[in-house]
Amino acid sequence: MQAEKKLTLLQLRRDYNKRTDTPITSKQIATQASVALSTEFTMELGRPVPKAVAEKVISAFSVLTGQWYCLDDIEVHLLEESLSPIPPISRGGAQR
Repeated sequence: MQAEKKLTLLQLRRDYNKRTDTPITSKQIATQASVALSTEFTMELGRPVPKAVAEKVISAFSVLTGQWYCLDDIEVHLLEESLSPIPPISRGGAQR
């Protein structure tokens, strides 16, 4: 049995907007999620985002649509934890 293909945030938003008299914009989602509009666009376009950002955006979309979504429901590409910035190494020797 083949797994059902998940829809992206962009696909879900477009589908929702076809079925309603009050369409939701990317800007509304970004504002509700307290993220930059460019970050919301990044996620809509299927580019990797940090998990915490994805959860905020999905939660905002859920609030705006009145339907609950989570990471398991939407095709989201997450940044790998190992790609997080590495703190600089102190040159002062061992810290006490």
